[in-house]
Amino acid sequence: MGAGMRGVRKLWLVTVPALALALVASWYLFIRERPLSSTTDKALQAKLDAAVRTPEAVPLSGMTGFGWDRVQVFAYGTDSDDISEAVGDPVEWSVSATSYEGPSLWVFSENGESVRAVQLDANVPKGGTSWPRGVKVSGGPDANVVTLELSARGGAGRA
Repeated sequence: MGAGMRGVRKLWLVTVPALALALVASWYLFIRERPLSSTTDKALQAKLDAAVRTPEAVPLSGMTGFGWDRVQVFAYGTDSDDISEAVGDPVEWSVSATSYEGPSLWVFSENGESVRAVQLDANVPKGGTSWPRGVKVSGGPDANVVTLELSARGGAGRA
Protein backbone atom coordinates (compact mmCIF):
# COMPACT_ATOMS: atom_id res chain seq x y z
CA MET A 1 0.00 0.00 0.00
CA GLY A 2 1.45 3.35 -1.02
CA ALA A 3 1.82 6.43 1.14
CA GLY A 4 -1.04 8.13 -0.72
CA MET A 5 -3.45 5.28 0.08
CA ARG A 6 -2.56 5.40 3.78
CA GLY A 7 -3.33 9.13 3.82
CA VAL A 8 -6.73 8.53 2.21
CA ARG A 9 -7.49 5.75 4.67
CA LYS A 10 -6.57 7.97 7.64
CA LEU A 11 -8.75 10.71 6.21
CA TRP A 12 -11.69 8.28 5.99
CA LEU A 13 -11.08 7.04 9.54
CA VAL A 14 -11.38 10.60 10.81
CA THR A 15 -14.06 11.91 8.44
CA VAL A 16 -16.67 9.14 8.80
CA PRO A 17 -16.90 9.30 12.63
CA ALA A 18 -16.89 13.11 12.51
CA LEU A 19 -19.81 13.09 10.04
CA ALA A 20 -21.70 10.57 12.18
CA LEU A 21 -21.19 12.73 15.25
CA ALA A 22 -22.34 15.82 13.33
CA LEU A 23 -25.52 14.01 12.22
CA VAL A 24 -26.34 12.92 15.77
CA ALA A 25 -25.71 16.43 17.11
CA SER A 26 -27.89 17.97 14.37
CA TRP A 27 -30.73 15.58 15.14
CA TYR A 28 -30.49 16.33 18.85
CA LEU A 29 -30.44 20.09 18.38
CA PHE A 30 -32.86 20.59 15.49
CA ILE A 31 -35.03 17.57 14.72
CA ARG A 32 -35.94 15.75 17.93
CA GLU A 33 -39.24 16.59 19.54
CA ARG A 34 -38.85 18.89 22.53
CA PRO A 35 -41.37 18.71 25.35
CA LEU A 36 -43.85 21.56 25.70
CA SER A 37 -43.24 23.06 29.15
CA SER A 38 -46.19 24.22 31.20
CA THR A 39 -46.41 27.90 32.07
CA THR A 40 -48.65 30.21 34.03
CA ASP A 41 -50.59 32.99 32.34
CA LYS A 42 -51.77 35.76 34.68
CA ALA A 43 -53.83 37.49 32.01
CA LEU A 44 -55.67 34.30 31.06
CA GLN A 45 -56.16 33.44 34.74
CA ALA A 46 -57.71 36.87 35.39
CA LYS A 47 -60.05 36.52 32.39
CA LEU A 48 -61.06 33.01 33.51
CA ASP A 49 -61.71 34.26 37.05
CA ALA A 50 -63.90 37.07 35.68
CA ALA A 51 -65.76 34.71 33.35
CA VAL A 52 -66.84 32.36 36.14
CA ARG A 53 -68.42 35.35 37.93
CA THR A 54 -70.55 36.48 34.96
CA PRO A 55 -74.13 35.26 34.51
CA GLU A 56 -73.68 34.13 30.91
CA ALA A 57 -71.11 31.81 29.33
CA VAL A 58 -68.05 33.49 27.78
CA PRO A 59 -66.12 32.09 24.77
CA LEU A 60 -62.74 30.73 25.88
CA SER A 61 -61.28 31.67 22.49
CA GLY A 62 -61.77 35.36 23.31
CA MET A 63 -59.63 35.02 26.44
CA THR A 64 -56.51 33.35 25.10
CA GLY A 65 -54.81 35.70 22.62
CA PHE A 66 -53.20 32.86 20.63
CA GLY A 67 -54.38 30.41 17.98
CA TRP A 68 -55.84 27.03 18.93
CA ASP A 69 -58.64 24.70 17.85
CA ARG A 70 -58.83 22.24 20.80
CA VAL A 71 -58.20 22.41 24.54
CA GLN A 72 -57.65 19.45 26.84
CA VAL A 73 -57.81 19.84 30.62
CA PHE A 74 -55.94 17.67 33.13
CA ALA A 75 -56.38 17.45 36.89
CA TYR A 76 -53.67 18.42 39.34
CA GLY A 77 -51.24 15.56 39.82
CA THR A 78 -51.79 13.94 36.41
CA ASP A 79 -48.53 12.35 35.28
CA SER A 80 -46.70 14.12 32.43
CA ASP A 81 -46.46 10.82 30.52
CA ASP A 82 -50.26 10.40 30.67
CA ILE A 83 -50.74 13.97 29.46
CA SER A 84 -48.23 13.48 26.63
CA GLU A 85 -50.00 10.31 25.53
CA ALA A 86 -53.41 12.00 25.58
CA VAL A 87 -52.37 15.06 23.57
CA GLY A 88 -49.98 13.25 21.23
CA ASP A 89 -47.02 15.55 22.00
CA PRO A 90 -44.48 15.52 24.83
CA VAL A 91 -45.57 17.82 27.66
CA GLU A 92 -43.69 18.59 30.88
CA TRP A 93 -45.77 19.56 33.90
CA SER A 94 -43.93 20.13 37.13
CA VAL A 95 -45.84 21.72 39.97
CA SER A 96 -44.54 22.03 43.50
CA ALA A 97 -47.01 20.35 45.81
CA THR A 98 -47.99 23.00 48.34
CA SER A 99 -51.45 21.69 49.14
CA TYR A 100 -53.74 18.77 48.44
CA GLU A 101 -55.23 20.52 45.43
CA GLY A 102 -53.39 22.52 42.86
CA PRO A 103 -53.81 23.96 39.39
CA SER A 104 -55.19 22.07 36.45
CA LEU A 105 -53.26 21.96 33.18
CA TRP A 106 -54.94 23.26 30.04
CA VAL A 107 -53.18 22.08 26.85
CA PHE A 108 -54.17 24.07 23.76
CA SER A 109 -53.61 22.48 20.34
CA GLU A 110 -53.88 23.70 16.77
CA ASN A 111 -54.05 21.33 13.79
CA GLY A 112 -53.10 18.41 16.05
CA GLU A 113 -49.97 20.10 17.45
CA SER A 114 -49.79 21.30 21.06
CA VAL A 115 -49.12 25.05 21.14
CA ARG A 116 -49.42 25.97 24.85
CA ALA A 117 -49.71 24.21 28.19
CA VAL A 118 -51.06 26.59 30.83
CA GLN A 119 -51.49 25.95 34.56
CA LEU A 120 -54.74 27.55 35.72
CA ASP A 121 -56.18 27.74 39.22
CA ALA A 122 -59.46 26.09 38.34
CA ASN A 123 -61.01 22.71 38.98
CA VAL A 124 -61.17 20.37 36.02
CA PRO A 125 -64.48 21.05 34.31
CA LYS A 126 -67.16 18.38 34.29
CA GLY A 127 -68.49 16.92 31.04
CA GLY A 128 -65.27 15.79 29.41
CA THR A 129 -61.62 16.66 29.13
CA SER A 130 -61.36 17.82 25.52
CA TRP A 131 -63.22 20.63 23.78
CA PRO A 132 -63.11 22.41 20.40
CA ARG A 133 -62.54 26.15 19.94
CA GLY A 134 -66.25 26.95 20.25
CA VAL A 135 -66.30 26.08 23.95
CA LYS A 136 -67.63 28.63 26.44
CA VAL A 137 -66.70 29.18 30.08
CA SER A 138 -69.16 29.69 32.91
CA GLY A 139 -69.00 29.50 36.68
CA GLY A 140 -70.19 27.07 39.27
CA PRO A 141 -71.20 27.21 42.92
CA ASP A 142 -67.61 27.76 44.13
CA ALA A 143 -65.21 30.52 43.11
CA ASN A 144 -62.85 28.25 41.20
CA VAL A 145 -65.36 25.84 39.66
CA VAL A 146 -65.31 26.16 35.89
CA THR A 147 -67.90 24.77 33.51
CA LEU A 148 -67.05 24.36 29.83
CA GLU A 149 -70.01 24.04 27.50
CA LEU A 150 -70.80 24.06 23.81
CA SER A 151 -73.84 25.47 22.07
CA ALA A 152 -76.18 22.94 20.46
CA ARG A 153 -74.42 23.52 17.11
CA GLY A 154 -70.93 22.96 18.53
CA GLY A 155 -71.24 19.35 19.65
CA ALA A 156 -70.21 18.02 23.04
CA GLY A 157 -67.00 17.70 24.98
CA ARG A 158 -65.33 14.36 24.79
CA ALA A 159 -64.12 12.34 27.72
